[in-house]
Amino acid sequence: MSQRQKQRTNENRARRLGSGDGIARHGRKPVGKTGGAGGVPAWAWVVGGAILVAAIAVVAALLVTRGGSSSSGNQTATVITQRNSTAKVDWVSQGTWQPNYTNLQAALTAMNMPTANSTTGYATHYHSHITIYADGHKAPVPALIGIDEAAQLLSPIHTHDDSGVIHMEADEKNFTPNLQEVFNVWGLRFNSQCIGGYCGGVKMWIDGRPSTQFGAHVMKEHDAITILQGTPPPGFKPDKSYNFPAGE
Repeated sequence: MSQRQKQRTNENRARRLGSGDGIARHGRKPVGKTGGAGGVPAWAWVVGGAILVAAIAVVAALLVTRGGSSSSGNQTATVITQRNSTAKVDWVSQGTWQPNYTNLQAALTAMNMPTANSTTGYATHYHSHITIYADGHKAPVPALIGIDEAAQLLSPIHTHDDSGVIHMEADEKNFTPNLQEVFNVWGLRFNSQCIGGYCGGVKMWIDGRPSTQFGAHVMKEHDAITILQGTPPPGFKPDKSYNFPAGE
């Protein structure tokens, strides 16, 4: 082989190795500019991963937002906050805050509440109990919260009497509202600082144990919830349980 032929052969070999052809011919798959397996560009893997992470985040956010509740509406909608009383109570003549039926249907719609019209049995039916103390007085939970008899309107959250038993009765399975929704149906301001017009700090117990969840607490069957605003009255003790009537 002449010197010129050797030089041309070496040049051809160098070009093949530089382009990856020489490696491929020896059974090795070249890694090109894509940097990914199977010829998929590296940027495609990055974008795909980002989309997957975003999708997972959206699903998680939806689950957290619902918080196990069938209602996922806007609890701070104007129609709700305007209904919630910020008044103080004449403990002698009033005894407690009475149910507010003004714009009740609009509030239920804003909270995305399910219907409660079943005549053959509700898909969800359970009960909790609430005891409230405010301004040194026991404030009964009134009868007929969420039941507007004049408008023939029944909320899936309601009371039948002033015992403090809260009924969760809905045509939707697994309806588990939170405590804030109970007060929103009642039409009474409730947060970590205020009940109605009484502010300066609120404490709460679930089955006798302190809780800082306040409105975020998801109502569970046979909860015994005690809420205290201000100085506790003499002999105060949070409820550890409640003796529900038979069938409740």
